[in-house]
Amino acid sequence: MTKIIHFEPTSTCNAACPMCARNINGDGCVVNLADLSFNKFKEYVTNSLISLEKIFFCGSLGDPCADKDLLKKIAWVKSIRPSIVVGINTNGSIRNPKWWIECAELLTGIYDYVVFSIDGLADTNHIYRVNVQFKKIMENAQAYIDAGASAHWDMLVFEHNKHQVQQCKQLAKDMGFTWFRSKETDRWDMHSFKHLKPANEYNYIDYHSINRINCERNIEESTYVDYKGQEFPCCHIAEMYYNFTQKESHKDIRQHSPKELMTQYQKRLDNKNPFYVCKRSCGEVVNKRSQWKQEIQLK
Repeated sequence: MTKIIHFEPTSTCNAACPMCARNINGDGCVVNLADLSFNKFKEYVTNSLISLEKIFFCGSLGDPCADKDLLKKIAWVKSIRPSIVVGINTNGSIRNPKWWIECAELLTGIYDYVVFSIDGLADTNHIYRVNVQFKKIMENAQAYIDAGASAHWDMLVFEHNKHQVQQCKQLAKDMGFTWFRSKETDRWDMHSFKHLKPANEYNYIDYHSINRINCERNIEESTYVDYKGQEFPCCHIAEMYYNFTQKESHKDIRQHSPKELMTQYQKRLDNKNPFYVCKRSCGEVVNKRSQWKQEIQLK
């Protein structure tokens, strides 16, 4: 039974974030650009409709708002099951205020939302969100909020923007965001950059020694569908499958096809030999939740 489907509706994105799996250290896109077809999307939703509670559009490679059919997909879901929670994660600079008002008019459920990933202010956001225009984010987010929909501001905190966390939180409140959340990325074991430094000293974690897993995928009864219509157990496994800069310890994922991964991850969990990415993301003691530093409801 699937309660949550995480869709990556496109591999297209206007940004070149250095730690993204779509490129090699921010030096250029290395994936084919395509959108998840509307028919394939409908097929996955229809097959899970009895148990489905939530759909959210995010991804490991693309920004959902670059999908030309995103609003069409949301409108179709709401037409067949208005109670399904719908969420979007985006850098916020794609499309224009008119599009965002149309989006807000679809996301009218009490728990529907858009996460705007904004890593600082006009002088810092672009340092990590390369090619993203801060002014455009502000225009789009304000149009969406003013149309009555719920927005969350998620901020990745680095050395270069940590002094702006309080200012970002206040701006989020002034603009009418519902939530403000800050986190510090854990990807330093996979990437190293001269121009990017962690907000606080990074202490290497030996994920190899972690064997007790609280699998979020199994707890949530969720699944992940990428822009090709391929199903993965979760976004963490999909990210490692696509990541071109991963170290040797991560490459056990790429020995399998997406279809094989759907069974292999559980076999390895059952045999107390989980994939490295499972230890890294859902370890019982150290996991992705440790990234979050603030989660503040503003209204």
